[in-house]
Amino acid sequence: MTNPIIRIVIGEDHRLLIQGYQSLLSKTTDIQIVAVATNFYEVIQKLKTCPCDVLLLDLTMPMASNSDVTRLSGLDVLEFIKKEQLGIKALVISTHRDYEIIKKVTALGAFGYVFKNINYDEFIEAIRAVASGKDYFPKEVEGILTSKLQDEERLIAGGVKITPREKEILKLLSEGMKADDIATLLGLGKYTIEEYRTNLIKKFKAKNTTNLVKKACDFKFI
Repeated sequence: MTNPIIRIVIGEDHRLLIQGYQSLLSKTTDIQIVAVATNFYEVIQKLKTCPCDVLLLDLTMPMASNSDVTRLSGLDVLEFIKKEQLGIKALVISTHRDYEIIKKVTALGAFGYVFKNINYDEFIEAIRAVASGKDYFPKEVEGILTSKLQDEERLIAGGVKITPREKEILKLLSEGMKADDIATLLGLGKYTIEEYRTNLIKKFKAKNTTNLVKKACDFKFI
């Protein structure tokens, strides 16, 4: 009995890497690339029109084909998949080793996260594991998450716990920056910033953003 075909959409803006994936995956009999997209809007369009099992996703891509500016648009893709409940299993393949980014990827429901220096056998293993519904986070990724766990939350006056990223966003909000501007500055999605702001308002039991900033100042946090 042959294994079912794993249908893959690739979200990657570097042509050389795309060709590399195509070459590597052509050696398998159970993995088929059904579409390739090189920016955020292309990925969304392909996910809507090309039935697939796994999305192989780079985090850093342009938003549109006419843009030379790259950003962490892969996070926006993950937000879209989660919001629309598409049921597509995302395997992120990235060079980013930042704890906050990896943690956000897991929070947005990605099934796996691997680095681009992965070897061929592990690459294929990761795709097959994710396709079968299993999480795939190598020891190096798990190590980053574990080692930073103690640094994730800080206790401040009033018993409010916030993360370093939340502190950064608080400071930018206090400077009057809008969610769109903060998203662009930090390379995150607008909805991600909105989520951070909503969580901060809840943590500080604030009425709105203005009240949030005031309370944060009262706690001498900013």
